[in-house]
Amino acid sequence: MEVIGAGSDGVLSLSPKDIDFGTITVGFAKTMSVTVINKSSTNLYIELQMAQRVEEDGKIAKDTEAVPLMKKILKECFKFDQPKGLINAKSKKKVNITFKPTLRFNFDINLVCVAREKMAKEVPTSNTKVKEAIVEKSFIKIKAMGDYPLLRVTDVRNEQLSTALLWERLRLTTMNKELTKPLNETEQVFNNSEKSNQSASDLQKNLKNFTWDFGKIPIKYGSKPRRITLSLKNIGGVPAEWTFKMPNDNEI
Repeated sequence: MEVIGAGSDGVLSLSPKDIDFGTITVGFAKTMSVTVINKSSTNLYIELQMAQRVEEDGKIAKDTEAVPLMKKILKECFKFDQPKGLINAKSKKKVNITFKPTLRFNFDINLVCVAREKMAKEVPTSNTKVKEAIVEKSFIKIKAMGDYPLLRVTDVRNEQLSTALLWERLRLTTMNKELTKPLNETEQVFNNSEKSNQSASDLQKNLKNFTWDFGKIPIKYGSKPRRITLSLKNIGGVPAEWTFKMPNDNEI
């Protein structure tokens, strides 16, 4: 009896060759897809992973090297609907990737497709001592930017009061420092208020408040209101929506 066969270590590819999520506001999400193509004549167990980009000289890219706990950050910001599984011979599988940034950062990383000899066990037993061969089969480049609006007060004007006095009374230096801080958990919940069970007023109570002192209006100006003009600038990478919450009669 003559037995004929051919061995194969599998040939995988990813499409497209690169994915650019663009700039996404921290706390919001965008989903894109990648197709894993098995060109070989053997079934393969695959796993998709986000990894720091490595330069040709073997060094980690500078923009990812500076961030501590990068693996943890990648796991938090990128989610797969099917991170691993079986892909049959001569077939393809579509996998969705959701990018939901938790911090302001420019991601320039790799999506790596790893092939295994067999399906990895979720809970290995103490008797398991067999080493499993893991081979990186293919990778593509991933670019994504997590950002949030950065509002800054650049100027304040009034006909009767100097800019320096107004700047101090309205505590604009303190406000600008607060506006440039990363969003905390409470602020992220407020930005995604449509997903919260709390009312808008309850969500606003948890936000930081600023008291503005408009000063007293001299009698010589009569009933003429004090008009103050603020100049605001968005120095962030995403559009900004803002509003002033005025106090009601009970709060005055």
